[in-house]
Amino acid sequence: MAQDLTFTTTVSGHTDHGLELRGVSLDKLIDQADFVATLFLAITGHTPTAGQNKLLNAILVASIDHGIEPASGFVPRVVAASGNSMLTAMASTLLALGPYHGGAVTAAMEVFTQFQVSTTNLEADCLAVVLEHKKNHQRLPGFGHPIYTDLDPRAQQLLLIAQRAKINPFYANVAQTLEQVLETTLKRKLVLNVDGAVGALLIAMGFLPQAGNGIFALARVGGSIAHIIEEQQNWQSVRRVPHESITYSPPQDE
Repeated sequence: MAQDLTFTTTVSGHTDHGLELRGVSLDKLIDQADFVATLFLAITGHTPTAGQNKLLNAILVASIDHGIEPASGFVPRVVAASGNSMLTAMASTLLALGPYHGGAVTAAMEVFTQFQVSTTNLEADCLAVVLEHKKNHQRLPGFGHPIYTDLDPRAQQLLLIAQRAKINPFYANVAQTLEQVLETTLKRKLVLNVDGAVGALLIAMGFLPQAGNGIFALARVGGSIAHIIEEQQNWQSVRRVPHESITYSPPQDE
């Protein structure tokens, strides 16, 4: 079977004036734009306002690192300590992300996009979503955190920056109302975490849900470079789980 390698794209291409990204000369972007503004343009097709540029920058900073404790923190260091290259270790950072760690932004965005700006009862709409997830025994993506049980400071700061930047507040209101309804319905606090806040604010700036996990992962993989270099420079042997941390449970005879 013949392979179809014919592409039609509106993202980038070569013209008589050189490479263009979304209709803008790359030479011009190199001279005048920063990385965040160029990333915004590449993904959305639109040049960001000053407020949007500041918020996307803040989202990337908030997502870049959260210590060695989570999988995206220690996995690339373990891979690097085994003698692997920078790129291999960076790839392992991506592989450590998933629905329960760093990979809930897109799923949260898909939930948030169910809400209509024209709604007349946001709280009732949120309750319907919460009850539907509860009925199906599904976690509501973007809520809950093993460390932050009262509030996620990263999420709160991003919401504040969005407010100051005059970003459309509707989806931030959806996220915060869902947080309140979750607590009332489940009788326990599940904080709006950084995934949920990032998802709500990306939608407000015109990003499609498919971009959500990619933007978070871009920041986290970038942050892993520092950990990988440190591991390669300072660690002298392969990382191993301590013997006392492992409990072997042999099969029981029937």
